[in-house]
Amino acid sequence: MPLPGSKPKILLFINLTQDLDLLLPLAERLQEISSYQLAVIVSSKAWKQSPRIGFFLKAVGIAPIVISHKAIVAGWQPSLRGVKALVTASESTAKAHKGPHTLTRRANQKGISTYTLQHGFDNVGVTYFDAEHPVNKITFASKTLFTWGKISELPVETPAETKAKCVAVGCPKHIHSSVASISAAQQMPGYNPGQPLLVVFENLHWSRYSDDYRQQFLQDLEQSVIAHPRTTFIVKPHHTGQWLTQHYRNRVPKANNLIVADPKDPTWEAFTAPALIEIASAVITTPSTVAIDAARSHCPVAIVAYDLTLPRYEPLPLLHNGEDWQGFVCQVEKPGEQSMAGVKAFLRDRLVPGDAAERIATQITGDLATQYRQ
Repeated sequence: MPLPGSKPKILLFINLTQDLDLLLPLAERLQEISSYQLAVIVSSKAWKQSPRIGFFLKAVGIAPIVISHKAIVAGWQPSLRGVKALVTASESTAKAHKGPHTLTRRANQKGISTYTLQHGFDNVGVTYFDAEHPVNKITFASKTLFTWGKISELPVETPAETKAKCVAVGCPKHIHSSVASISAAQQMPGYNPGQPLLVVFENLHWSRYSDDYRQQFLQDLEQSVIAHPRTTFIVKPHHTGQWLTQHYRNRVPKANNLIVADPKDPTWEAFTAPALIEIASAVITTPSTVAIDAARSHCPVAIVAYDLTLPRYEPLPLLHNGEDWQGFVCQVEKPGEQSMAGVKAFLRDRLVPGDAAERIATQITGDLATQYRQ
């Protein structure tokens, strides 16, 4: 039981820049519950990488606490005094999740309820496995794992131990971007609002992609840009991987109607994926969560497949070659010819509908109420 006069504290931890999009809706909901105290901590690494974290938290009345990333990984901070529930958005044994994994293990030792969220459509250890992330290599310290889709739809490879922790709630991210972000995106350098806008998301730092895949991606992108000069193409590199802008050393496609949004350039800070999707005529992406984001925003989206087998992305259009790219872009340039049937079917089969943030808040507060009654 909490001390007399004190409120049970629910602690949310932002480890990666993309964690904000998952945790902000939950934080807003928990703020409304007066019987609990909400605290939000942010890794210094994420805080430095993305000024928008502080902007959006403060905009909803939350004063975040920034803590040294090294101290979190080392298990020294933050203090867990008074904390009754810990919620992370990217916790696992994967290297990138070491901070929240260490924090969750500390919380478990103190008897604190621990929760983590499915943070991506292809989430290692939950919905995605390969040679680098084989079955049973990625595990979760959190006692509960909130998933986007039905438990029955998880891959057969998902370990039974992980499935036993899963609670299906849907995707908690806000569907639409903020008005401020949309306004900023409409003023982006080089974009003519009167032209079709095709946003291309690359996630090519990930080891799932071969060099042949990467080169074919750039070749088909360039040919599409050249063949469609009246369409503006914006390439959005992954904000952490930054393959095209930081790691690729060969020739980068260039054209008057091609814009590359460099994640390290402060000019592009406001041009988040949701903001770009909000004003896009259509989206092309490597296999990623962007497919879900675009579909939820009712934006036509195609997935660059090439030699990958992607049954979970069907019935969205899968691009296997340059002709598929060209065909999709031609549809973008002809309003009214883009069918949304595939998008609707994709969402119906992959996501639990409804308010996921509300479901998560209800689960957490219900668990805590049960503990106090015991």
